[in-house]
Amino acid sequence: MEISKLGETGLIKKIIKKTRLYSKDIVKGIGDDAAVIRYDKKHFLLLTTDTLVEDDHFNLSWFKPERIGIKAVESNISDMAAMGGFPKHMLVSLTVPSKINVNFFDKLFDGIHKAAKKHRISIIGGNLASGKKVSVTISMVGLVEKKNLCLRSNAKVDDLILVTGNIGNSRAGLELLRNKKKGKSIDYYLNPKSRLDLSRRLAKLGINAMEDVSDGLASEVLNICNESKKGAVICKEKIPVSKTAIKDAKRVGKDAHDYALHGGEDYELVFTISKNKLKSLKKIKSSIKFTVVGKILPKKDGIYLLDNNKKRKLKQGYEHFR
Repeated sequence: MEISKLGETGLIKKIIKKTRLYSKDIVKGIGDDAAVIRYDKKHFLLLTTDTLVEDDHFNLSWFKPERIGIKAVESNISDMAAMGGFPKHMLVSLTVPSKINVNFFDKLFDGIHKAAKKHRISIIGGNLASGKKVSVTISMVGLVEKKNLCLRSNAKVDDLILVTGNIGNSRAGLELLRNKKKGKSIDYYLNPKSRLDLSRRLAKLGINAMEDVSDGLASEVLNICNESKKGAVICKEKIPVSKTAIKDAKRVGKDAHDYALHGGEDYELVFTISKNKLKSLKKIKSSIKFTVVGKILPKKDGIYLLDNNKKRKLKQGYEHFR
């Protein structure tokens, strides 16, 4: 059987079955945006890793090398943000063709360094290798206060599901590039930004579950439900999509709401919060947009999308190997 028939989710399930944990210090292993390890009286240690591969995560015709470096770091920071924590150190592993220009390598690492400096992350090592295509792997170490830890498994029945900002812009930008068209959404795709500062403020308010929107809203909600053993309803018409995304999606004959659900790389946050804490969001709202898009349900009620009052099964978002 080919891996494409299993997909990323199926492969992860196989890995979990074969994995054994040999330390009592592990709070959370596979199944969240970062692993969680006991560290000291006030903090947990967070560890995450992410890989960007040429012609999958970026195209050299569209991305300047500096932007590739920045994207690699921001995607890992976004995982830290999803846990309610903050980054401290990182390892950088680069694979580049031996014939590639040294200037490309310099610019790529300039981007990595620029993002690291912005967030005060120390680069403490890594690896270099030659290969046919460019690949960037970041392994990041961070911390989170024990009281602020956000896990996918913490969603409660009747929690409201909220999203920060707008989603779908990044996929709209990617499709414009693929179709050789212009539009403002391209900038969202080429210049992703994590929501680290906002996630820290949300974690301190006492939200329940949280995840970054890296694989589309549908995938993130499914992850939260599966880990929390809950159901959910998402209202399609409430999903926050910008006028820009709607306009650019139409240029390629697509629906921006579908991009929001199944696109990914928006790096906004989706989180669950009890109704009685909803008012507390006003303390940090000011210039931040929060949108209620759904509700956590008992597991027996299933996970579905409400589209024009019709229930549809919530389908998986972006998935590698498919």
